[in-house]
Amino acid sequence: MTKEYAEVLADLDDLDKRRSQIEPLAETAEDSEIEERSRLIADMESRYAGLLRRKSELEAEERAAEQAAAGRGKVITTPREEERKTMDIASAEYRDAFYANLMGAATDEQRAALITVADNAVQIPKTLDDKIWDNIHTVHPILNDIDIKNTGVILEVNKHTAITAGAAKKVAEGAANATAANTFVKVTLAGNDYSANVEMSYASAKMSQGALEDYLAEEIAADLGDALATDVFARIKSDIGAAAVTVAASTSLTYANLTALFGSVKRGTNLKVYSSRKRKYGDVLGMVDTAKQPVLRDGVLMNEADYREDAAAGDDIFVLDPKKFVLNVVQDTMIETDRDIKNHKIIISGYVRAEGCMRDNGAGAYATFA
Repeated sequence: MTKEYAEVLADLDDLDKRRSQIEPLAETAEDSEIEERSRLIADMESRYAGLLRRKSELEAEERAAEQAAAGRGKVITTPREEERKTMDIASAEYRDAFYANLMGAATDEQRAALITVADNAVQIPKTLDDKIWDNIHTVHPILNDIDIKNTGVILEVNKHTAITAGAAKKVAEGAANATAANTFVKVTLAGNDYSANVEMSYASAKMSQGALEDYLAEEIAADLGDALATDVFARIKSDIGAAAVTVAASTSLTYANLTALFGSVKRGTNLKVYSSRKRKYGDVLGMVDTAKQPVLRDGVLMNEADYREDAAAGDDIFVLDPKKFVLNVVQDTMIETDRDIKNHKIIISGYVRAEGCMRDNGAGAYATFA
């Protein structure tokens, strides 16, 4: 009997005992506890099924090895070896291996299955990655609207800054227009580092796999999303240049200011407005006419743009075509872990490397408040 086979048998026995203890409690649980205990049972069932599959594979490997040693067979590629070659971040087995490793309870097989991306970092399961980005997109719609390219490499972008000659115009019959001369600059997007750290006590880390995944997705998404979105808006301002509209501190945003802001966008389609909740309700939707009636209604902004509420916009109001901003993701979300044995904590660090820019400086404008 191999060490791993003995570990699998021990894990199966442990799960049997835990399941026999939890199932009766689930039947008498309070309403607030039912969902969590049901999820815990579902996670245990999934883990139990995986262990049974592994037990069968180990037994098949042992039989094949015995036959080869006795001269009655040949060494073959076992199902587990094939799985190790094909296992990807979307598989349930990879997800199990990831969380077992996170908690320091992974078997040698599980550790070998993890995809290492840098130093101690491993690629996170697809389910966690999807939840992190779903949470980020919900809080920061700018990151859902822009053009994100997961290249994994440094990217060079040709950025359009101006038409210096040859713009389309009416010409006399038989006369040629001047040859188009567009000004482009080459921008290299090598990536900036963004990280978020989460500390959990050993006791807290004992939550079910599903609950742990939700917790990590929420905590990591909150920090990484804020950092990424704030940088995106900062880069948009830097690329566009001076503000199209500046509202003095002692005055309020006017309808003329707003129309001037839209009119300053030279190019782009499907314009969208981005601002914090304070600016949206306090300045834009809070505008009133001389009769003290609202100038605009929530959700309708001159029938030209969708309004996105994003705190990362800060004190500015942006109008732009978000698809004219490209974000190059050099390293997608990954997780590194460490342990603080003195304080009995698990340290989990999320990391992303990305950088972006406007591909056309004329596809946006912003208003600032002095």
